[in-house]
Amino acid sequence: MVLNLFFVAQLFLAYLIGSIPSGFLVARLRGIKNICKHGSGTIGATNVARVLGRKYFIVVFLADVLKASIYLLFLKSFLVPKEYLFLSAGAFLLGNTRSIFLNFQGGKGIATFFGLLLIINPLLLSAVVIVWIVSLFITRTIGIASVVACAAAPIVQIIVGFSVGHFVFVLLVSLWCIFLHRDNIKKYINTL
Repeated sequence: MVLNLFFVAQLFLAYLIGSIPSGFLVARLRGIKNICKHGSGTIGATNVARVLGRKYFIVVFLADVLKASIYLLFLKSFLVPKEYLFLSAGAFLLGNTRSIFLNFQGGKGIATFFGLLLIINPLLLSAVVIVWIVSLFITRTIGIASVVACAAAPIVQIIVGFSVGHFVFVLLVSLWCIFLHRDNIKKYINTL
């Protein structure tokens, strides 16, 4: 019972910390009152860079990666079971993409996904980043490169070895991130 209460509280905490909107806060510090009213309407690194300049892509991207990875490292220090870690990572990503502080708006989850993978499976992250870079070079579109990387992640997970828990986590998170990029996919298809 105590463990269950700890787990529920920890899931809620994961969601809350994931909900801290890095891109929104960075934009606010630079004089943009609500980044959600500019560009694509998200708080992600790409949109912040679109509005404020390229260097802010790195700032927001790293903030989201570090926020996710530091939280999971903290959680791992309690030696929680892997299943709890996966569920907590999912709650964290949900917070990033549907922030309670922004009326359930948010980013598209890629930087946070990378931050979670950094702790859960660094080898998979390395492969996914390579896919992302190659896709970006070919398509010249960050959103589409992100979709390709997410689509590749479950396949790469199988290749590098996996437990069922790992695979289900990567599959579900990848599908969620692809879903959040559906407008990017439509726009890209229309340009072909």
